[in-house]
Amino acid sequence: MRSMTGFGRIQLERGGIQVVAEVRSLNQRFFELKLNLPRGWGEQEGEIRKIVQSAVERGRVEAFVRCVALKPPRARLRVNDDLAASYVNELRRLGKRLELDGKLGLEAILQRPEIFQVIEEESDTKAGVEVALQAMKRAVKLLDTERRREGAALRRDFEARLKHIGDGVPRIEKLAAQSRTAIHANFVTRVRELLGDLPVNEKRLYEEASNAAQHGDITEELTRLRVHLKAMRALINRDGPVGKSVEFLLQEINREVNTMGAKSQNAALSQITIEMKGEVEKMREQVQNVE
Repeated sequence: MRSMTGFGRIQLERGGIQVVAEVRSLNQRFFELKLNLPRGWGEQEGEIRKIVQSAVERGRVEAFVRCVALKPPRARLRVNDDLAASYVNELRRLGKRLELDGKLGLEAILQRPEIFQVIEEESDTKAGVEVALQAMKRAVKLLDTERRREGAALRRDFEARLKHIGDGVPRIEKLAAQSRTAIHANFVTRVRELLGDLPVNEKRLYEEASNAAQHGDITEELTRLRVHLKAMRALINRDGPVGKSVEFLLQEINREVNTMGAKSQNAALSQITIEMKGEVEKMREQVQNVE
């Protein structure tokens, strides 16, 4: 059993690149993945999705990757020689035409940004991707570890509540038998009081008394409840997603308990079914966080 909530974060530094990978999972009925990746990493979405889905099958998952170069990118200077020569030629021509004195130096073209251009070399994104995929795998592993830890706590809680419900079954069985006997006896007594001195068909009286007691019989409900409890104990110890199956079994358990409560004509028996329903309701709240 695994919880649907968890968090994993990994930071790696290799080859002058720092990568931070985070993954968070939240409650949701179906699987949904929201990715936040560096610009231009569209081709990596499929691979990252596979990494996440290898550990998560149900719930909303938010995955984040940040990739930063620890060293400034390499740069080089590009000079437009042809444009610089054109500047110099035109300045010389203009100087002769205007009969200007002075020598023409580099300072005449140093302030022209269109001649000198600093170009930063593009970093190798492939190295960053490889580090990011490794970081994401480790972050997902941390996420899965946390989800399993919380799932184990949920399983222990379920086991305790199932035990409480199971312990109530023999008590209900005993009270139900006592209740049937009391109903039968009360029916016979009441009929005899009503008939007074009139003749009584003992066979018919016994049959009617048995029918009256049968209306409160919960033998079938107890049998089905035992079956559901056994199936639930096996289910919560099974690997893989079990949340939907647990929800279904809780509905079945709740149905049997409700039926027993409705048929009950014994205050103590009714109190036990109320306690059982309370445990079922708590489990129905908890199962919303089970994958």
